[in-house]
Amino acid sequence: MNRKILISSLLALVLLMVPCGTALAATSQEVTVTATPSYISISNLPNSFDFGVITASTTPNTTTGWFTVTNDSTVNITVSIGCDGWTSWTYGASDEDQGQLNASDNDGAYDVTVPSTGSTALHTTSSAGDDFQWEMELEAPDDFTSGAEQTTHVTITAAAA
Repeated sequence: MNRKILISSLLALVLLMVPCGTALAATSQEVTVTATPSYISISNLPNSFDFGVITASTTPNTTTGWFTVTNDSTVNITVSIGCDGWTSWTYGASDEDQGQLNASDNDGAYDVTVPSTGSTALHTTSSAGDDFQWEMELEAPDDFTSGAEQTTHVTITAAAA
């Protein structure tokens, strides 16, 4: 009988030492949360262009896709273009001492007149991270009254689409 009590006692002790299934469950869990800011960032290369010596009433141009806009934005963007006019020419369609720039979105059409005040759409939608190319032409004046070099600054601007 002592033997039965001893075996029963040992069995009871062994059962007490076996952990219960629910005692092994995790009591907490980690969750990873991320957030990406709405961020707009572009760069353009090359960042200058020289048409060189031009002739009246011509339309010299860059080659198609001459400029590349690198889009480091995290959102879709639209890109507009404008300039600040000429050093001494009047800005506008060809006339005496009057010329303008035209641009296009990598198709060589030069169908976007670059305004000298404000801006106009150049590239309508670029997905986040997608780069694109563009080009430009000069509508040279019909006549020149001076041989002075002319300069303008073209600005491309990105905004969320």
